[in-house]
Amino acid sequence: MRNLAILAVMALDGCSLSTFNAGRNDFKGQPLSAVEVKLGHPDQQEAIAGQKIYTWFKGQSLMPCKIRVVMGGDVVDSYETTGDAGICSPYDYRPG
Repeated sequence: MRNLAILAVMALDGCSLSTFNAGRNDFKGQPLSAVEVKLGHPDQQEAIAGQKIYTWFKGQSLMPCKIRVVMGGDVVDSYETTGDAGICSPYDYRPG
């Protein structure tokens, strides 16, 4: 019975966390520094057609997650993740 109660609390805690995290990683319109707070300094930086693009690599070489931020001037224009779903899930954009 005690284990059942613990499982119930864990399940409820998971639901509340997913509700709390809804809309996380919504960096559009924010400065690059907002992304850097979450991810640290980018691993790669380039400019294509006048737009700055920043890339982070998370996870391992066999199960990578690539996070790419395209800037529109001084603010984030797009934020996307590609790669292993398990590794990318903490970094995914999830609309609220």
